[in-house]
Amino acid sequence: MNRIGKTLLFLVVVLAVPAAAQQPDDEPVSSWDGVFTEAQAKRGQVAYTGPCGWCHGRRLNGAPDDPDAAPSPPLARAKFLRNWYGKSLAALFVYTKATMPESNPGSLTDQEYIDIIAYMLSVSGMPTGEHELPPDPMELARTLIQPKPVESK
Repeated sequence: MNRIGKTLLFLVVVLAVPAAAQQPDDEPVSSWDGVFTEAQAKRGQVAYTGPCGWCHGRRLNGAPDDPDAAPSPPLARAKFLRNWYGKSLAALFVYTKATMPESNPGSLTDQEYIDIIAYMLSVSGMPTGEHELPPDPMELARTLIQPKPVESK
């Protein structure tokens, strides 16, 4: 898929998935509300090492493991959170599944994609919870990626 196709897909996902999935009585959930489990993030770490780490780096910072490769977008921490601020996990899931790995989009299972997203959230410092993220865009649409909440004194 070329750059224009990826951009169009991204816009469709970001604009359409959350609007279609949220019902009026669904309260948004923050990505900081313990929306994945530790076991899911660990599975995501294992799944990440092959198809993702080569381009995005083992630290998920966009510095590829191959010194001859061009940098990629970061998949964790502040810059990732700024890039995805206000978007839903459904948008991230659908976009990732449709475009990654770049050489073979859609080649992982839905479970592997969502486990990798849990790993990305974990590396970004988000807390674990009691329930796993489901590989279902309709359910993921109400969970928004947000910056770390400021603790009140």
